[in-house]
Amino acid sequence: MSRLLQIIRFGAAGATGVLLYYITIYVLTEWIGVWYIASAVAAFVINSVSSFTLQKIWTFQDKSTQAVPRQLVQYFLAAAVFLIANTGLLFVLVEYFHVWYLAAQLVLTVLFSIVNYFVSQRIFSSQAL
Repeated sequence: MSRLLQIIRFGAAGATGVLLYYITIYVLTEWIGVWYIASAVAAFVINSVSSFTLQKIWTFQDKSTQAVPRQLVQYFLAAAVFLIANTGLLFVLVEYFHVWYLAAQLVLTVLFSIVNYFVSQRIFSSQAL
């Protein structure tokens, strides 16, 4: 598969997770009244589970099952790092720079999506990180 097609698939699969993320954060924060940081954590978990599946099978076309334990550990360790960085930066942007939480999250989504492509590419390749 060409690199361009892989990037397009990564974006499409990622968009699905991002859509789930934004629906979750918005509904929890605006409709249910959950603190935006807690909403962001819940939304991040939902996004990570859907993204792992789509990225492994569709984007990187890795249908092997023997690598799943290694990939799960690596993917969720990376996701934990992204979660901590995202949540910390979201808090700083909202509380100290007074950026609306959804606008701040949009900026962070773009930033972390670029980094996540390269991390995911390594995780779902035949080489371990």
